Amino acid sequence: MSYNIVFSTAEDIVGVVDAILAKPKNCSKDYICEFADISVMQAENALLMAQELNLISLNSNGTYKSDSFLARLIVSSRNDDHKAAIMRLVLEQYEPYAMFKKRHGFTGSMDLASKQIKTLYSMSSSYKDIRNTIINIGTYSRALINDGANTYSFNQDEISYIEILELALKFKANDDNALSTQLGELACSYIDTKNVFEPLSEAYSKIQNMNNDKNTIILYSGNAFESFLQQIADENGISLEGKSGISAKSDALKSVISKKHRGMIQYIIQIRNAADHGADSNEGGRVWDISDDSAQFYPMIVSSIIRDIVFYKNGNIIV
Repeated sequence: MSYNIVFSTAEDIVGVVDAILAKPKNCSKDYICEFADISVMQAENALLMAQELNLISLNSNGTYKSDSFLARLIVSSRNDDHKAAIMRLVLEQYEPYAMFKKRHGFTGSMDLASKQIKTLYSMSSSYKDIRNTIINIGTYSRALINDGANTYSFNQDEISYIEILELALKFKANDDNALSTQLGELACSYIDTKNVFEPLSEAYSKIQNMNNDKNTIILYSGNAFESFLQQIADENGISLEGKSGISAKSDALKSVISKKHRGMIQYIIQIRNAADHGADSNEGGRVWDISDDSAQFYPMIVSSIIRDIVFYKNGNIIV
């Protein structure tokens, strides 16, 4: 297997993974740049490193996906300690990093260890980019300790990955159960797991840690709902080609979604637009702030409307 470590930061890597999990279907590079608020070059390097770490993969049509459960745990972490521990587990499983540690043990030099793994794995990047990326991800994950004066040492603290994973899995299961309860058995059995349930579940996880960007919570939920509308359209043989966004898709589905429910969808649209569309020309170019309450309740409202539409599809009129 070939490897190449390009220059990137842990923050950018987590950002692109977050974007891909927020939009699990047809996630393009342009979307990732916009979601993560990074340049094309930053995105390209972060995407390459996320692939190196087996957090994401590239589809044949040039879009990206993630089937990594560790990726889900990273973006849904309750706090920075858990996020760092899971990223450290990802890093420790990466073969070039394990070799870097071994070579550093022989040489005592970050530079020389970087040069040696560049040679061993025939990497095209400069040894400085290799070194700087390893140091950045290493310090982010607390696998490396910054000793000052541009010197670093490997963290020798014992870390129980089993305990960390058990705790993370417990939290994730709690979030999945909360969403399942909100949706109900009928809606849970109907909605697409990958494109609707999982991103909505990530939104539920993110509201447990309000240090997360509130806009991200809105975007995860909104994207899940847009995928739900696509699922409704596919089931009924309704083409949504050229229908961009929730509003256009909802209007195109008026034959199968009630007027009352389409009215409720307006709430989803307006909050998502406030989070996603930047400056509002109707408000003199000002940008809407998302309140803590809006971010916290939005995923629950989205899941409730999904539940009600599924009930309607099965002959029950409920709001």
